[in-house]
Amino acid sequence: MRGLIEDILREAKRRGASFADIRVTDAEGTSVSVEDGQADRVSSAAVSGAGLRVLIDGAWGFAPTNTVTREELRRCLDDALGMAQAASGHVTEPGVVAEVEPVEATVSAEAEIDPREVPLADRVQRIFEIEQVARERDDRVVNTRASYSDSAGKLIIANSFGTWIEQEAMRCSVRLATTAQSGDVRQFATESEARPGGYEIVNAVDPEQWAGAVADRALSLLDAKLAPAGTFDIIIDPRVCGLLAHEAFGHNAEADAVWAGESILAGREGEQVCSELVSIADDPTLEGLNGSFRYDHEGVPARRHDIVRDGVLVGYLHSLETAARLGVEPNGCARAQSHQDEPIVRMSNTFIDGGDATLEEIIADTKDGLLMRGGYWGYVFTARGQFTCNVENAWQIRDGKVGQHYRNASFAGLTLEMLSRVDALGREVSFDLGGMCGKGGQSMHVDAGGPHLRIRDVVVGGQEDGGRA
Repeated sequence: MRGLIEDILREAKRRGASFADIRVTDAEGTSVSVEDGQADRVSSAAVSGAGLRVLIDGAWGFAPTNTVTREELRRCLDDALGMAQAASGHVTEPGVVAEVEPVEATVSAEAEIDPREVPLADRVQRIFEIEQVARERDDRVVNTRASYSDSAGKLIIANSFGTWIEQEAMRCSVRLATTAQSGDVRQFATESEARPGGYEIVNAVDPEQWAGAVADRALSLLDAKLAPAGTFDIIIDPRVCGLLAHEAFGHNAEADAVWAGESILAGREGEQVCSELVSIADDPTLEGLNGSFRYDHEGVPARRHDIVRDGVLVGYLHSLETAARLGVEPNGCARAQSHQDEPIVRMSNTFIDGGDATLEEIIADTKDGLLMRGGYWGYVFTARGQFTCNVENAWQIRDGKVGQHYRNASFAGLTLEMLSRVDALGREVSFDLGGMCGKGGQSMHVDAGGPHLRIRDVVVGGQEDGGRA
């Protein structure tokens, strides 16, 4: 296989490509979904193939195949070169690639139990057990959906710089969503465990404790009051903090958005963009998190990416192309969903760094505010820097004490204005948002987190009037 791939790369260079790379994948996976006591879906799939990319005369060409043979790789090369040559006369911004030192590496998957060695019937039964605990928790639980997925495979990354990386990967995840209803009130809670590793991830989940806690969260929201609307000082937990770091800030730090003029951070390196208490990073080298990896899909070694340090913007997330365009060193942020896709700039594990306070100290120092926990989802309009975060729970804080429980809370604003009003940071940083991030039609494994932190004067959306004017 290596001789064949290197022959194709050499031929690409002989035929005029200034850069070429190939990714070859061979993977398999299983997914199980159980809803309301019924097996909604059980499926297994195997995927193999290659994606070949070339840069010629400032234009990119890309061609994939699901059959890795000499004939098919030559066909991909012909197609990719033909595409690039046809486009080269029409390119307004010629493609470029930053040169990097070639890498030779082999990466093994770190797992205790290969999920492929666990009988499918046992994997299905485990998800039934998790779903059953939530479904039978209370008569007011009206919908439960538990899902499981695993994947295992190998990826080869090779390029015309001389890089050759063979890496194995293995992942498992389990998720649960529970809906409870009382009268006209319906409330929802969800939880997941997702990261690199084997079936030991699922074995570590205690169905009674884990699924029961998710159902209890949904049930508790039935008795919560409608959240107030207005302007408040808010304290957000690590999950909400991760949602803010990823959705509101992280997408703005992706250098392809910066280059396209679609980021509020474009041209602002070296400027104060947040409170001096705020430092934001993206780090794929953190062990055991859903967004962790050793090499990106362009063969660049993973490393920590400091984005904001003490409130000052210090860098972006880069691919080989965006690094060349902005004249900086590549930092290993290009990934592709499959061999059918080209690598694009992606986040990994994105977080706000910790401070020096405890949660108790932050609460005690808050006169009139809200404590928000559990990020549901977020939305960001990257080019305008606008965002919305919806949260699972909120509690009133009055004179340093936690009081009334609220439901249906959200907060919104302008990203940089919001982060400039951070005035307290907790010491403990945790990650609790392992999942998938969508961008450009591709989904990629990510995680996000941070500490508890307080933001002054935030616009909170709710259904009851109660905030400061």
